[in-house]
Amino acid sequence: MPDGIKNNRIRHITKGKESNLKNIIIMKEPFRDYGCFENKNNERIVCFNITKSYLQSWRPNLYECTRKYWRLDGRRAKKADLVFAVSCGMIVGVFKPLIWHLTENAKNVGRWEFEGEEIVDSPYLLISISNLLGKRQNPVAYINM
Repeated sequence: MPDGIKNNRIRHITKGKESNLKNIIIMKEPFRDYGCFENKNNERIVCFNITKSYLQSWRPNLYECTRKYWRLDGRRAKKADLVFAVSCGMIVGVFKPLIWHLTENAKNVGRWEFEGEEIVDSPYLLISISNLLGKRQNPVAYINM
């Protein structure tokens, strides 16, 4: 068995933490070209770069990694049709936001979070979005907004 993997668990060697393998996307065809993102339906989208919190398992699941503690323009975010969770330039989660509100967490005053539904069969999943986002300092990006 590869070093760091035991009993269906993977150990993050750098931090010494363990996380379930469910946080890692296992593709049937790992070298398949999933293509690049095109907004053919002209949807309004907010993208969150969740690479750190997702890969290092800072939060229990993809939804929790995506929904909380963002510095953003709340008025713009409320107009979004979709929210993309982006990790390493790939769309790893798609959500339909239902409610946007300022967080009640005292450590993150002034930051926004949303409540919504995951779209598990979205055609955008596993599509590269790096052609639009590139390397950015800001983890929040708006598309068509």
